[in-house]
Amino acid sequence: MTHSSLSLPRRIGLAALVVGVAGDALMRGGMLRLGFALWIAVLALCLVAVGGAASLGRTHRQRTLLVLGAVLAAWGLVWRDAEMLYVVDLLSVFCMGALTMWYGSGGRLQSLSVIEALRAALLAVVNTIGGAVGVVAHGRVRGGPAGEPAGRARAILIGVVLAVPPLVLVTALLTASDAVFKRLLDRVLTVLAIDGIQHLLVAAVLAWMAAGWLRAALGQALRTPFGEVRSPALLFPSVGVGLYALIALLTLFVATQLRVLFGGESFLMSTQGLTVAAYAREGFFQLVVAAGVVLVTLIAADWLLDEDNAVGRRRYRVTGAALLVLVFAMLVSAATRMWLYVREFGWSIDRAIACAIMLWVVMALVVFAGTVLRGRTDRFAPIGLMATVAWVALLNVVNLEAMVVRVNVGRAVSGRTFDAAYHAQLSADALPALLASAPRLSAGDCTALSDALKKTWSRRLADTSGGGQDWRTWDLSLLQATRWYDAGAAVCP
Repeated sequence: MTHSSLSLPRRIGLAALVVGVAGDALMRGGMLRLGFALWIAVLALCLVAVGGAASLGRTHRQRTLLVLGAVLAAWGLVWRDAEMLYVVDLLSVFCMGALTMWYGSGGRLQSLSVIEALRAALLAVVNTIGGAVGVVAHGRVRGGPAGEPAGRARAILIGVVLAVPPLVLVTALLTASDAVFKRLLDRVLTVLAIDGIQHLLVAAVLAWMAAGWLRAALGQALRTPFGEVRSPALLFPSVGVGLYALIALLTLFVATQLRVLFGGESFLMSTQGLTVAAYAREGFFQLVVAAGVVLVTLIAADWLLDEDNAVGRRRYRVTGAALLVLVFAMLVSAATRMWLYVREFGWSIDRAIACAIMLWVVMALVVFAGTVLRGRTDRFAPIGLMATVAWVALLNVVNLEAMVVRVNVGRAVSGRTFDAAYHAQLSADALPALLASAPRLSAGDCTALSDALKKTWSRRLADTSGGGQDWRTWDLSLLQATRWYDAGAAVCP
């Protein structure tokens, strides 16, 4: 039967079955790594098979980019082993998948906005849960002669019903006549009842979700009640109260930071009883989150304002620019705190992640200043999406854990302490840097690091609850770590 002889709902149904069975086979064993990446690749290939080559051609270039982004993000799970990157890459896969369904509902990247992004998330939930209903409803077969598919299916169903009574009777007689056969049959039925049903349920759920995704991605998305949401077109005073209040609050805060920077430790000790290290440790995350809240407030204010009110728009841009200046000053304070703390105690992966998040916030603020504050609101979300994709790619390329290792080993060489137990707990991404830097450590630190690494990796590689040696949970860094451990786990020269 050729590709064209099958209707689109039937092609989607067949592809969904393939995706469901493949998902059940590939996403077992523990964390979603290599098996999950292969499953996403199968899903993308099924999209091409169902829609034809034209479905990802030049006419649908944006869908091609979104699907390719989901595949690349999934393979980021195979490229790196760090837990933070695992979360970032997994979220990226889901976001790209949701945007693919949003594209199938008529959305275009050049029209992407914050409201449309929320709509894309809602569309993804609705179509993943209920999209397969449309496939079943449009793809079901009706009555016909026995030679047609519906007739054959009905004949097979009647045959199954007729076969059940004699099979049950003969099985009961055979099990009663032979204890060995009874034990064998009990074992087989137990496996089928537990593992078989489990496999069937997992494959069925994944197939159902895949059918909804494929249908939506190919332009037959279920519509949601969440249609176009219009701005209330408020006057500037309605949003200006909150913006002016934020300006006053941030001005007071920045003035306080200037007193700290110029007063130094003597000011901290006299006012709060804090050392520089204690002051630097507190507040970094809160400042970054506060910057994000201000940005969200500015975006909301832009949407609430009347687009045709030129005077109000001009006042908003001036107020927004003032707020951005204060937010950047606040982020400078946050960066200064982090620098003081790192200078005192060195790097950790949590501090590196915090700095990476602050970098993303700065990127979002720059995009906001270059688009919304210049009257180009429609460009904010598309450019912000591209900036976020670049940020995720940068995190995967840089290898933050290796950077943490190199900085802290350099501090140890200069006479600072080295926490061997902490560095041994890092993921497989840090292992090559640790092995390369170990000869630079003192004999005591190197021995402590060697013992801690062997203990950590013997426990991790033996942990079957996290997948253990299951190939579906592998990533490249973990594979290298496994080879190093199997080769003797040498650390010190």
